[in-house]
Amino acid sequence: MRRLLVLAMLAVLALPAAAGAVGASAHTVDLAKGYVDGHRILGRTIAGVTAGLGRPDFRIGPTSSYRIGWGSRSNFSIEVIFRRIGGVQRAWSIAFERGPIRDPKLGDALARTPPSLQAAVLARYADNFKLVRAYACREGRCVGEFAPRTHSSLHLTFGTHRPLGTWFTVWQTP
Repeated sequence: MRRLLVLAMLAVLALPAAAGAVGASAHTVDLAKGYVDGHRILGRTIAGVTAGLGRPDFRIGPTSSYRIGWGSRSNFSIEVIFRRIGGVQRAWSIAFERGPIRDPKLGDALARTPPSLQAAVLARYADNFKLVRAYACREGRCVGEFAPRTHSSLHLTFGTHRPLGTWFTVWQTP
């Protein structure tokens, strides 16, 4: 009888986790290239980003800070931010808040704590990124930042937000 009770409790605990896993869609990111799901995103137009990632779930903002995203506005997996460059809206930042987001060298990046993410980027992307701001919490903001080590223009900012957990952003300097 006791064994049956334990099995029933385990089943009840496992069902919500399995249901959540089905609803979560995994995405891939290549931090060295700024690719998402195998598609170049940074520098692309709105049409180019949606051709690569599919129809977004939301679109926000004036043309000066236009954003599109997948998931809800307050609980997205990916958000792409655009700015006007040469008269055309181009993607310059990709934010990741909900996972799984898998990188070939890091695994599920959002499953890591920010200190673990920082250590993994330092160990596995040493040729691409240099740490310019170690992860730390100051005045309620917990962030760290990597800058490009080579001729790349890609930056990586990461941190934690109490309700969300770990987040990171890949962005490009013009």
